[in-house]
Amino acid sequence: MLSKAEHLLFIRELGRLQGEYKNCTDTQVQECIHQDILLLLKALSITAIE
Repeated sequence: MLSKAEHLLFIRELGRLQGEYKNCTDTQVQECIHQDILLLLKALSITAIE
């Protein structure tokens, strides 16, 4: 299980990636960012703090 600090770090990174995705004009880079977002979401769901 992640500590609260680690959990918040993942959430912060997720927000940063979403901003980069939104501002990106290169579809290949957007796809890479999208994959990173999905990976982070999966990690957060697996290690959710109860």
